[in-house]
Amino acid sequence: MTLKSMHNSLVFRCLLVFVAFTFFFTIKSVNYDRYPLMGHLEEYAYSWMGIHLIETGIPRTWSPTGKFPVQDIAFSGKIKDYNAELSVDILSPWLDLPPLYGLLSGGAAHLYGANKWSILPASYIRLPTLFFAFLTTIILFLLTKKLFGFWMAMLSTTIYSLAPLFVFSQRLSVAENGITFFYILVIYLTILYLEKQKWYLLSFMPILIGLAGLMKQTGFLIVFFIIFLLIKNKLWKEAVFVLLGVGWFVGILFAYGAAVDWNLFLQINLQQGNRPIGFLGLPFLLSSPGYSIDFFYDGWYIFSLFAAIYLGIAKFNDKRFQLISLAFIFWAMVVVFSGGQTDTLLWYHYPLFPFLSIAAALLLSEIIKQPNLITTILAVGLLLSGRSFLSNEFKPQIEPVKFRLIITTLISPAILYFLFKKPIFQKLTKIVLVGVIIMGFFLNTQAIYSAFPIASESKSFPLGSGTFFSNAYIPLLWRFLLIQ
Repeated sequence: MTLKSMHNSLVFRCLLVFVAFTFFFTIKSVNYDRYPLMGHLEEYAYSWMGIHLIETGIPRTWSPTGKFPVQDIAFSGKIKDYNAELSVDILSPWLDLPPLYGLLSGGAAHLYGANKWSILPASYIRLPTLFFAFLTTIILFLLTKKLFGFWMAMLSTTIYSLAPLFVFSQRLSVAENGITFFYILVIYLTILYLEKQKWYLLSFMPILIGLAGLMKQTGFLIVFFIIFLLIKNKLWKEAVFVLLGVGWFVGILFAYGAAVDWNLFLQINLQQGNRPIGFLGLPFLLSSPGYSIDFFYDGWYIFSLFAAIYLGIAKFNDKRFQLISLAFIFWAMVVVFSGGQTDTLLWYHYPLFPFLSIAAALLLSEIIKQPNLITTILAVGLLLSGRSFLSNEFKPQIEPVKFRLIITTLISPAILYFLFKKPIFQKLTKIVLVGVIIMGFFLNTQAIYSAFPIASESKSFPLGSGTFFSNAYIPLLWRFLLIQ
């Protein structure tokens, strides 16, 4: 079998997908309960609400919006457990958000027998988001393969699974990870429906959008993007069907609010609708990399943003690129309209990430085929950022002289090609770019695998009970990936 025939072999591709996805899922799971560090209040807003709703029938948790007169304070003080301490007022009832994601997150803790008045172990409450991460990766592969082919699908899922910011975001137990899955899945089904015109595909769309909305109100907004795509293709009846179908799920949310406390439900939702937004929303979104409430300067994320903007401008007339650009800009506007003008609620950005991964893969492919000086400098300067996450107080950053030497050496072929236009320099530039991408993935994998050991060196952090997934590791290779 020749290299080319193996490259196109179905058996080879299936084996590659199996090995790669096993690796990706393991990387996402390694220390998922330890990093991001346990104790994010946003996670507990969902999990406490869910476990209280399951065990008492009343949604109770803390609220960033403050207490309304009709609410009781079920608990006020410090909740301590697992070497963690959170100062909160637990409000009853709590109707800031729909119940579905809380039921999943708190339900996982309930199944493991956790105490609802304790700091629930991250290994329990993050299980739903971990499964959503696995499913989103699969749909990302299928969507990209449908539009751009097998190898582009492999590259986009690799970026989504090995860029540190993307991976850490997939671990945080927030509703946006569920919405990300439903968003990309309903877009994939829309593409299939436009091609096959099968009604069973259409029938799933309002259900998926409705489930996204029952996780968080912003999930309902997906319906407008799907209606937009259907109307663009003159499918008016289908657009009405999807809109009416989603309306049933909006009714379910209203029924839930009425069953608990209708007046409180209205007051809270009206207050949330008045969250300050403005013209700094989009600039803030485009300049605020992160996955929690702190900025996280992952070069792969910055590269992905450049890619999304470039492709949206340069390739918009191609329907395949157009769809990815529209999916990106639609959710960006959802964030601008709902996420607060400059609030560092960076989980609102999560549904953008699969589409950023696709954009990054497409731009990398173009850069390797036709490299130039600017794209080479961007790739070298951004895609090796994983090295910076391998340092702490005891592990220094790269030495300045060594850094300057490495960067200069890597961009030299591109400079020489720009000056002299010799084919040999172009070939060297391509080799450098491929090497930078491979090394970037390796450094990212080290950064993800070693995130908690590096963060916790000579420090104490809360650790809850573990699960099968939290004890995942990669046989043999772990010695090359773990920085101690």
